[in-house]
Amino acid sequence: MAYFKTPQFLHEVFGEKQSMLEVSCTVLFALVGSWLVYFVADIKLDNWQVILAFILIADVLAGCIANFSLGTNAFYAKRPKNRLIFIAIHVHIVAIAWLLSQPMDIALIIWTYTIVTACVVNALHGKSIQGFIAANLMCYGIFLLIYLSLPTWFLMVSVFFMIKVLFSFAVDHYRQSTQ
Repeated sequence: MAYFKTPQFLHEVFGEKQSMLEVSCTVLFALVGSWLVYFVADIKLDNWQVILAFILIADVLAGCIANFSLGTNAFYAKRPKNRLIFIAIHVHIVAIAWLLSQPMDIALIIWTYTIVTACVVNALHGKSIQGFIAANLMCYGIFLLIYLSLPTWFLMVSVFFMIKVLFSFAVDHYRQSTQ
C-alpha cells in the first residue's frame, strides 16, 4: 500500500504518513455513519447546537477508524504523553449529550468509564496483554451501555465513542508486544 506524507495540521488525526485507502475509509465511515445516526435520531439540523453536535459525532466516527490506521498509531506510539492528553481531552460524549439534551448523568457515566478504562489500557503499553484487556473492558462497556437503556442514536454514538477512545486509540495496534 502506498503512503503519502500528511500535512502537519493533520498529524494528530492521521499521523505523519497515511494511505489513500485509510483516509478514504475514515472519511466515508464518518459521513455514512453520521448520516445513519442523523436518520435514526430524526433530529432536524435547525440550530447551531444540533449542527455542532453532528460535527462532533462525525469526529467520533472518523477517529474510530483513523485511530486503527498505521500512520495514526505510529504517531502516538512515538508520543506517549500526547496519547494520554488525547485520551483526557475526549469530552465529546458529554458535549453531544448537552447539545442534544440527553441526560448529563448518563453521559458522565459513559465518559468516566471510557476515560478510566482507556487510561488503564494505555498504562499497559508494550505489554502483550494490552489488546486483550482493552477488548475485555470494551465488552463490559457495551453491557453498561445496553443497561443504560439509551435512545438508539445515542447508543450508537456511545458505542463508537467507547471504541474510539478505549480500543481504537488506547491500544498500540502495531507495536511488537513484550511479555
